[in-house]
Amino acid sequence: MSRAYLRANFGGLMKNKLYLIGITLFALIGCGEQSEPTVAVETSSAPDRIFINGKILTVDDDFSIASALAVQGERIAAVGQTEEIASLAGPNTEIIDLEGKTMIPGLIDNHIHYLRGTNYADYELRIHGVTSRVEALRLISEKAEELGPDEWIFVIGAWHEQQFADQPGGFTRQELDQAAPNNPVYIQRTYSAFYMNSAALEILGPAYEEYGYTDEGLFVDNRTGRFVMAEAMKYFPFATNMEERKQEVRAFNDYLNSMGITAAWDAGYLDGSFDPVTALYEEDDLSVRVFYALRYWAESARTAVAAAELLDRESPNQRDDRYGILAIGEHPHGYLHDSTTVMSFSDEIWNEWEIIVEAAARNGWQVNEHVMQDDTANRMMDIYERLSEQYPVEEARWVFGHADLWEPETIARARDLGIYITLANHTVKVPIEGRASPPVRAIQDSGILWGMGSDGTIVATYNPFITIWEYTAGMVLPNIPKYDADQVISLEEALIAHTRSNAYLFFMEDKIGTLEVGKYADLVVLDRDYLQTPVNEVKDIKPLMTMLAGEVVFESPEF
Repeated sequence: MSRAYLRANFGGLMKNKLYLIGITLFALIGCGEQSEPTVAVETSSAPDRIFINGKILTVDDDFSIASALAVQGERIAAVGQTEEIASLAGPNTEIIDLEGKTMIPGLIDNHIHYLRGTNYADYELRIHGVTSRVEALRLISEKAEELGPDEWIFVIGAWHEQQFADQPGGFTRQELDQAAPNNPVYIQRTYSAFYMNSAALEILGPAYEEYGYTDEGLFVDNRTGRFVMAEAMKYFPFATNMEERKQEVRAFNDYLNSMGITAAWDAGYLDGSFDPVTALYEEDDLSVRVFYALRYWAESARTAVAAAELLDRESPNQRDDRYGILAIGEHPHGYLHDSTTVMSFSDEIWNEWEIIVEAAARNGWQVNEHVMQDDTANRMMDIYERLSEQYPVEEARWVFGHADLWEPETIARARDLGIYITLANHTVKVPIEGRASPPVRAIQDSGILWGMGSDGTIVATYNPFITIWEYTAGMVLPNIPKYDADQVISLEEALIAHTRSNAYLFFMEDKIGTLEVGKYADLVVLDRDYLQTPVNEVKDIKPLMTMLAGEVVFESPEF
């Protein structure tokens, strides 16, 4: 059903008046045991917009549900019952009838490789969640027609060969030639797996023969694929000036907004220059709150000392509410990088890591670290405990991400130490038999504060509803079981993790993450009732409108 716009005019009763309203509102809408919001409103002018007749999931401490919300400028002015909130309208207030649709806070991605995702965003075709191979090839053909002949078509990760229910597997050169005979097609699956058609190979030249490219694709060992990608990029239509790079950033932000994302932390460190993002911020043209890690590279005793000296010189939290530096990570030391198979590191590397994080602790920096293995987490916590005897590290809100193979006692230890956890999307089921990986239900039940992110762009989808689906339905694409029924979390718990909890990890719990009076109007209207959606359909939820600080940054034609 299309959106209904109504203009409210109450006989000029409020026109040209300054008024102070203090009201207590009791919402008529409820769901299960969720409470209804009690809201005191203070304002000196009529709201700019009022949303009525909706299901407003405030995600406040009581997870209260309202039916109406008012926005004035950048902030939420009132939340409560439709009749009461509508009475605040003035002659110029836009009233938007949600017709029962659900509104949620703007989603926050606590771990995305943001800058990497901006590259080629103007050209990119995304196949997040596409579970039909036939459909994926149709989308490639459609993109070719849209761009015209000779233009590059990119699929930059965020998918897996297993996701096609009709025919799992990689793309052959022949089918890509049939889908886009007149366009070079480059499809990246991981850092070391690529698929290309004949037109792309003709441009890239014979150099690729040494990497063993076949009709089934190009595969190279381990992370050397990063260098293969760098070689290929020499031939791609990379932006050559600031205006072109700014447009790529805008295009990426537009896609994030269309997924309901209003804030993100970039976990990358060697992905290029933030200058175009800074330029858009300075022009007030940044439609996502973007925060990123202090940028350096440490891989030896000498560079670890240099990193520590940098942390001594620079002050933490060089940012405002829209943009800037938030933490160090995802790898404070480049070589201390575990996985579900890599388990141990030399004492030399651990000593170098400690040099860096001690400087972080000394200067109040948040550390946001990649920690998959239980042993890695405990050794890091040993160091954290030592540092806590000298420095107020708990105030810096350290974050350990992934937590794939953590034991319950390790989760409890992190909770007791004041360390937090972030979990990301898994595009593919990791073959770890006999255990939940990561143990999301155990993490939730432990009482530790944890947040949800994507780990996009290349290695995972950055569609937040696919991530929520993974942890609530217990599945990965196309419909492969990943968790047992007692290992998943609820839709309510998942939404808290993607909003309120992440706001705390961003030190913005008083500003974003919930729909409460005085906070920024970062919000999303959905195409269905979030809490009543069967969990197997959660991945199909789509935003109809996204607002950042009171400004509409995405609106679907269906809204």
